[in-house]
Amino acid sequence: MFRKKQRSFDLQSVLSGCLKNRPSAQKMLYEQYFGFAKSISMRYASGSDEVMEMVNDGFMKIFTKISMYDPNQSFEAWFKTVMVRSCIDYYRKNHAKVAFVDVDELHFLAYDDQLLEKISAEEILELVQHLPPAYRTVFSLYVVEGYSHAEIAKLLEINEGTSRSNLAKARMKMKEMVKTYVSDLKNYDNV
Repeated sequence: MFRKKQRSFDLQSVLSGCLKNRPSAQKMLYEQYFGFAKSISMRYASGSDEVMEMVNDGFMKIFTKISMYDPNQSFEAWFKTVMVRSCIDYYRKNHAKVAFVDVDELHFLAYDDQLLEKISAEEILELVQHLPPAYRTVFSLYVVEGYSHAEIAKLLEINEGTSRSNLAKARMKMKEMVKTYVSDLKNYDNV
């Protein structure tokens, strides 16, 4: 009965307010883009605490770098780029000791894309969060964001072969997790 009146969202005026460091504009931008930021961060985080840290770090970068946004370009694309890079920075800061596997250590790994068709996107995302940090980061950058191995290598300060091998290992681990998950679903359905 007493619903809070929805404020209309005018991106240009909100961005103008953010440029002037107005807390009300920053709050509106945060509320409007929180879900988008969270969906990006979930691909790189291992749990909800990390997701929230990545989201908050990302918004801090958005607010401090808002003057770098070119109004002639898509705000969502710029926002996504800043969030992805913020997630990578978080990864570097908090998972610096994570070992990447070089391509020389890689053995032939088979991958079955048909398994992924048996579960939902949300279930896949949940499984991605269970990958080790190095695998999860390379997997997300390559499969979800569309970065090349050369770009990933530069972003993560690793060589291309390492990026390729970590992607292959991530896919193999995903395959194992999906098989187990699908098998568990079938067993649950039969109970």
